[in-house]
Amino acid sequence: MKGKISRIPRILSAILCAAVLCAVIPVPAQAASKISVKTLKSYAADDHYDVSDDFIRALRDKTSISHSQLKEYAVEYQLPTEYVQLFFDDAFVCRRGKEYDYVPLDDSLTRNNYDWDNLVYLDNNEVEYVRDGKRRAIKGIDVSKHQGHIDWERVYDDGVRFAFIRLGYRGYSSGKLMIDGYFEENIKGAIDAGVKVGVYFFSQAKTKKEAVSEANVVLKYIEGYDIDYPIVYDVEGAANSSYRTYGLSRKQITDNAIAFLDTIEAAGYRSMIYSYSRFFIEQADLSRLEGYDKWVANYYRVPFYPYDMQILQYTSKGRVDGIKGNVDMNLAFVQYN
Repeated sequence: MKGKISRIPRILSAILCAAVLCAVIPVPAQAASKISVKTLKSYAADDHYDVSDDFIRALRDKTSISHSQLKEYAVEYQLPTEYVQLFFDDAFVCRRGKEYDYVPLDDSLTRNNYDWDNLVYLDNNEVEYVRDGKRRAIKGIDVSKHQGHIDWERVYDDGVRFAFIRLGYRGYSSGKLMIDGYFEENIKGAIDAGVKVGVYFFSQAKTKKEAVSEANVVLKYIEGYDIDYPIVYDVEGAANSSYRTYGLSRKQITDNAIAFLDTIEAAGYRSMIYSYSRFFIEQADLSRLEGYDKWVANYYRVPFYPYDMQILQYTSKGRVDGIKGNVDMNLAFVQYN
């Protein structure tokens, strides 16, 4: 049927994913009982991490420290979470005010095995995943009305091969369903330029019924378009009590996501869930989301999201020819078309 993708069997996705992967080399491995001060200083020397000079001075007379000592230093010197995470491969590091949480990883969940040593950093905040001299991931972006008018021919010429286009959103306080004002222009322009498309809907659903209604809106508006990439349920944390989803339980959040995803799949399209890594770890029941494709935002220089995912959003400050201002940049490790 026109507009619906040929669905890739889950097992084939796994095979395709494996084709671009190699074993993870933890950076650095936590199996060692001590952390080398030389390694700590080596990463701290990278201005990207913005590590306190006082912390480096505190290491002056040491050759190594324990992980428990690093936890103490993290609080004392307010070390960047991204830097601390480098030295913990058995926990997800979260910061709450001046304190840090170390969320143990769930060994029952499927892990990804991307080797982040294969990342190559280019100009304009762009990253490639390269192994054996070849690109092993597909360059993509995601856009909404915030990017304004886009010259999609120039976007394609700049190497972008897929784009997630915001179809709409639910008002975070009103609950009103809205269509992105640039949706039609973007999806037509992208397809005409040869950029393969998926769409996403920013949800503020409080119930499964509301999530299904969001999915049905998406299905209505994509009719007639050739959709190669997944239909995405975009769910993010409620910043404060003005958000209608504030205080929603993990169970309800996961129930809503599954209701949306299953509605999309029942209509013959590939579905996917998007959020940032901390939300997935803390607010979603990942055991119930096994088998659903995931698009994860993680802006760390050495990304840290240990579980299965198909697409990484690695920056919100990318630059692409044909788009004025910043744009979100993505790497897809699966060929969806």
